[in-house]
Amino acid sequence: MTTCIVMGSQWGDEGKGKVVDLLARGADVVVRFQGGANAGHTIWHGQRKVVLHQLPSGVLTPGCLNLVGNGSVVDPERLVEELAELAAIGVRPGPDALAVSSLAHLVTPIHKWVDGLAGGHIGTTGRGIGFAYADKARRVGVRAGALLDGTLATAIAQQLEQHQPWLDAHDPGAGPELLRRIELFTRACDQLRPFVRDIRPELHDALQAGSNVLYEGAQGALLDLDHGTYPFVTSSSTAIGGALTGTGVYTPFEHRFAVVKAYTTRVGNGPFPTELHGPIGEDLRARGHEYGATTGRPRRCGWLDLHLLREAARTSGYSGIALTKLDCLSGLPELRVATGRDADGQPVYATLPGWSEDILGAPSLEALPANARAYLDFITEQLGVPISILSTGPDRDQTLVLEAPW
Repeated sequence: MTTCIVMGSQWGDEGKGKVVDLLARGADVVVRFQGGANAGHTIWHGQRKVVLHQLPSGVLTPGCLNLVGNGSVVDPERLVEELAELAAIGVRPGPDALAVSSLAHLVTPIHKWVDGLAGGHIGTTGRGIGFAYADKARRVGVRAGALLDGTLATAIAQQLEQHQPWLDAHDPGAGPELLRRIELFTRACDQLRPFVRDIRPELHDALQAGSNVLYEGAQGALLDLDHGTYPFVTSSSTAIGGALTGTGVYTPFEHRFAVVKAYTTRVGNGPFPTELHGPIGEDLRARGHEYGATTGRPRRCGWLDLHLLREAARTSGYSGIALTKLDCLSGLPELRVATGRDADGQPVYATLPGWSEDILGAPSLEALPANARAYLDFITEQLGVPISILSTGPDRDQTLVLEAPW
């Protein structure tokens, strides 16, 4: 048995989709264990770019079983749309290739409506994710299992009753339109029903049978509800512990890959100690096409922050780094890296020389310029974690796998 987990190590958008898509070629099972439709994992199907929001990134790999765990919150309408988008390019996973945990909670139109009214202060995506997790904790959530046992209408009515006083106070005219959206939601649930089941037995059986199992996280370590930059965080556990609670099956992870962007980006509000507000930040955004895959919002850009990466490594025990977008740094005369904090909590920087050579699609480490290799060496020395995967371009074949999990 080989088990591997891929986690974002910054504020998300590190390129996890590409890494999981690459590793899924050798996986028998790919598991999504947290998050919802606020994630956006960009992968390639031939020459076509595909952005997945809830579907595990192994869904384009023939013969791969894709599981959405109970730690995720599932938007039935958006998931049905994703399946239709895949069908348009000839990919049609059936229930034998895709399953949604009956214990996963559903994002309902009520959550989206409330999020649209109240979620802006922390920069949410407006997709109802946080409010779905909040209702889960308040014990008024709706589980996917309600699609199987006939309790969906009752559960939605009870949830609406819980939110009705707040809606009456903040948007008293919402009733007719919200009811219309609930009807559309119910139709999507009917389409999703064949994919819903208890995934725990088959995940356990796959592990016992020695299958190659790949776990895929959404967002990043600094958005973890407990360990991130609270309150500007997501609503789930993005660290390694979330993989266990988010599936209900214990897994001893042999490979624990941290996806690290060669610089740092963040979407939405919240602290960003190494953020660049001038021309260099704008240049990085242009080089890396740094716009949210889900929202299209421009990402804030800054220097790599090793201080925060060390904190993430302590939480999740990374065994290897998948470094992405190194090619975007080509042409910068010098690079700054935050190695710690001073007495006032401000970043302490090391300055490294840049390189002028174009490294897009470099075929090996040896083909990289000396300064690029020195940048990689500095990162591994500072973190004490080796680089296992190196991406030097957006295409699948522009990736060096230095330590393959299988």
